[in-house]
Amino acid sequence: MINFGVRGHDVPFDGTPEDLARAIAATGAHNVQFALNALFPDLPSGEKEINPGMGTYFRRVLAEQGVQIAVLSCYVNMIHPDPAQREPLLRKFEAYLRHARYFGAPIVASETGSVLETLGVYTEANFTEEAYQDALGVIRRLVAAGERYGTIVGIEPGRNHPIHDLATIERLIADVDSPWMGIVLDPSVLIDGNTYEGQINLIEEAFARFGEHIVAMHLKDFQPVPGQTELRMCNIGDGVMRVGDALRIVERYRPYLPVMTEETKGDAIGVAIRRYGDF
Repeated sequence: MINFGVRGHDVPFDGTPEDLARAIAATGAHNVQFALNALFPDLPSGEKEINPGMGTYFRRVLAEQGVQIAVLSCYVNMIHPDPAQREPLLRKFEAYLRHARYFGAPIVASETGSVLETLGVYTEANFTEEAYQDALGVIRRLVAAGERYGTIVGIEPGRNHPIHDLATIERLIADVDSPWMGIVLDPSVLIDGNTYEGQINLIEEAFARFGEHIVAMHLKDFQPVPGQTELRMCNIGDGVMRVGDALRIVERYRPYLPVMTEETKGDAIGVAIRRYGDF
């Protein structure tokens, strides 16, 4: 049985926490990756606003529908090149680590960002030793905070980040050397239009090399685009992702690992969970 969750802002709802909880439960999922700023953009939820009452409120509303926050999102550019902008981002992440327990969330997650101010712009400068060491220093700081507050720092690698492939993931795990750092594995952001046919080999290798450090997995389907390296994301079941094979690897290495659907929208979420939840 797959312990499915959803990325909360992929689920249509009327803007209230109560309806969000009902909508997630209706998909058949029992977990959510919860991004306050994406779900409730009018709710102040920064370093100075997040508080125990906010956490216990959302925890209670979701729990009434049998849903828990498996991952609290705090996606920031943790290696922002401007120190004056970086420091507030790191303090926000530390505040999320401090308050995660009130939300019932064991993990606060982020990507590792970019040496550029604008995220998503490709640059080989992200693959330098300098970028790696910068990311390592920041992650060590955040993991130290996570240890103080009893919250796991979830790091999501990606092709355009300093932590961008299996080798750098494994190196990071060894260099940080702490049970308070975990990996949020998203296979779709570690492959491209030239390498997607090796997707299952990559997932198998990731779990074999550092599976005990994987704390959640994102599940996205995709289609190759002729002549392009970028993959086009689509609803689970509409692309070339070998979903069943991927989930069997999860079951074998990490039973009940939270598997979060991502980029699958609306009614297609429930369809995917019913199809693959107990295959």
